[in-house]
Amino acid sequence: MKWNDVSVVLPTIEESGAFAVIDSIKALMPGCEIVVIDRSGAEYRKKLREKRIKLVEQQSKGYENALMEGFRSTKGKIVATIDPDGTYDPEDLVKVVNLVRQGKADMALGNRLNGKRTRAMNKYISFGNNSITKIYNTVHKIGIHDALSGIFAMKREAFEAISGVLPYRAGTLFFVLEVSKAGFKNITDMPIKYYPRPNGTESKLAKSKLLYGLGVSGHIVRSARDYSPLLIFGVIGTLLMLAGLILGVLVIINYLNTGVLTEIGRALIAFMLVTIGFLSVISGLILDLLLQIARKMDGL
Repeated sequence: MKWNDVSVVLPTIEESGAFAVIDSIKALMPGCEIVVIDRSGAEYRKKLREKRIKLVEQQSKGYENALMEGFRSTKGKIVATIDPDGTYDPEDLVKVVNLVRQGKADMALGNRLNGKRTRAMNKYISFGNNSITKIYNTVHKIGIHDALSGIFAMKREAFEAISGVLPYRAGTLFFVLEVSKAGFKNITDMPIKYYPRPNGTESKLAKSKLLYGLGVSGHIVRSARDYSPLLIFGVIGTLLMLAGLILGVLVIINYLNTGVLTEIGRALIAFMLVTIGFLSVISGLILDLLLQIARKMDGL
């Protein structure tokens, strides 16, 4: 089988495991284009050039920017990536790419979270990944299991649709969010193996995993606000109205027990909460209706 229609991008910063990954990809996918987008020193780049791959010196910073730069320099009908840190098996990259090649997905990811080696990921990171993925699935109604996987592939058309988007700090989820927003909704994943980082090395993705996870969640919420306003404004409005009703019921119970309206302040707060909540739901409905009209007009 020839793999001339596939381009694989490897983002590196002095990643020692990259050389073995390159060898594996060449053996498993002969003829595919391998692009290394690198932000390392001259000595490391010299070793990369010996591997006879296309080397691109990263001009920006960050994982998302690295992949965008790398994908722009490719020519394959399918673009893919794998973290070259030794935690992923290149054989799984082949399986993920084949899902796209066979027309089964616009974008396909590897799923680390229900594989046999999930103990390679500590509980803190696993909980964060699961939580972020569940938030994404709830907002966008796409049933994937690992939205931050380091293995994924997509059609060239899907990448071209987002090639002009300014990357933001959300890891792989940046690509998942933008591809789905661009109309490529056939996004799936499959179980893959996941190994501990070799020699106890630390991930270069983010210094603080907590802040990184909160930032990613924020992007999901903003995405929902822009592309599904009824969900965000509806949830917020419902919660406000519920809080107002509960507070109002407590005021009424106190009035019935004492015969005197002594909690005027709470009554006003309850009224304001219900009113603001109602207006929030109405705003969501109006914004959602306007968004649907705009989408229909764009489709004309």
